[in-house]
Amino acid sequence: MSTSSRPSVPARYFHGGVPGLRRGDLLLPPAVTGTARTLTADVLDMGGAARRDRVYVTTGREVARVYAALFPDGAFYEVEPLGELVADPECAVAGVSWECLAAWVVRVVDPVVLARARPLEAWLRKLDRATDEAGAA
Repeated sequence: MSTSSRPSVPARYFHGGVPGLRRGDLLLPPAVTGTARTLTADVLDMGGAARRDRVYVTTGREVARVYAALFPDGAFYEVEPLGELVADPECAVAGVSWECLAAWVVRVVDPVVLARARPLEAWLRKLDRATDEAGAA
């Protein structure tokens, strides 16, 4: 998987996670904000690899929506990454997930995506489908 910067074709980027941000806010990594409850922490707790010094963004709208749902009352944002975009080495589908130093909130797509709208297993199945669909786009 390439670790080059931004794809040559302009893309829209999304993020799902911590609620309460507004248009124009800067989305910073957990290592900077000190936020303990993050999906990155969950991934690390489960033995996965993730970086607390990076913000994760995706080109898949539904991928970000699922991540928002997996965060307690998480929000779904359209963002503009800051700095170099590096392909997320843990994402099995190329071109879907990226790491960056920070991101500007362009707009709040959905301020609260409730996980209780469906069971956790259904959200995880949706994440798999959404990731595959975003990679095929």
